[in-house]
Amino acid sequence: MNSSVFSFLSDFVFLLLLFIQIPSSLSNDDLFTDCRKEFVCGNISAFFPFWGNGRPSACGIHELELKCDHENNITTMNINQVAYRVLEIKNEIKTLSIAREDYSVGLCKRHFMNSTFNPKIFEPGEGYRNFTYIYGCEDVPKTRPVPRAFTCRTDDVDGQTVYIQEGDNGPGECNGSFFVPVSIRDFPPDGNMSALEEQLKKGFEVRWKVDNECWECFTSSGVCGFDNVANQTTCYYPGMHSPPEISL
Repeated sequence: MNSSVFSFLSDFVFLLLLFIQIPSSLSNDDLFTDCRKEFVCGNISAFFPFWGNGRPSACGIHELELKCDHENNITTMNINQVAYRVLEIKNEIKTLSIAREDYSVGLCKRHFMNSTFNPKIFEPGEGYRNFTYIYGCEDVPKTRPVPRAFTCRTDDVDGQTVYIQEGDNGPGECNGSFFVPVSIRDFPPDGNMSALEEQLKKGFEVRWKVDNECWECFTSSGVCGFDNVANQTTCYYPGMHSPPEISL
């Protein structure tokens, strides 16, 4: 090949590779800037591991997207296909206070779903335990102690008896069940439905456990984010092509 042609092609390839790298640097600059932004909605504020409302998905864990109803200053999130209202985020102790949206207007529903949480991301809040609500029973469940019960009086499920047991149990011989964390201290001692509904509206606490590795990033003037492809925490710095990664 003619040496001048080879030299031209070499220079062209070098320039092409150079320009390909530029967007990567700009992207990291953008993520560094965007992930420094705080999520703010009403009285709720958060950084990593949360994202949403101006914080791109690369700024937090996929499951921890926060959504803001700006008109009413209400923060919500979806966890395992269940919608929750965010009542409080205590960043300093990594505690999230949430309440199920579907029970904000009453406990008696035609369809029920468990409150389940990824154990790699969440752990139960102190003082909370799962309570199972069992429905569609022909007879009282044969368990000990005898479960507490209340009767639904709504158009959808009028007359249906729901039994309550401590623990995350299955339906047994009944048609279905669901469980939800409840404060042991505040749980109503009897089957008073109004008190049960008020307890569920108060919500419950869970702790997140996914950002311990971010301290090193923070102390080195970086911003913590999450690489959803590599499934690991990463650290964004301004003007870097490949920011250092911190494995979970």
